[in-house]
Amino acid sequence: MINKTVTVKNPTGLHARPAAAFVKEASRHKCSVLIKKDGRSFNGKSIISVLSACITCGTKIELETDGEGESQALDDIVAAVESGLGE
Repeated sequence: MINKTVTVKNPTGLHARPAAAFVKEASRHKCSVLIKKDGRSFNGKSIISVLSACITCGTKIELETDGEGESQALDDIVAAVESGLGE
């Protein structure tokens, strides 16, 4: 299990399209992906879970990956978030 904290830069946060892009990237990997925010954990491979996290622009979230390919998954997901998830 590894983790990294990242700041969401999207003007709309992780809503609709950016959330879908996040889930798509997370789902490419075999390991589990969690988003941790305000003491709660959210499944990074579930659009409903990601949307329910209510992540806004400027929010710091902790990304945690665990399992096969966890290091590559974390690098890919962090890069996606830092690039704005297509927004």
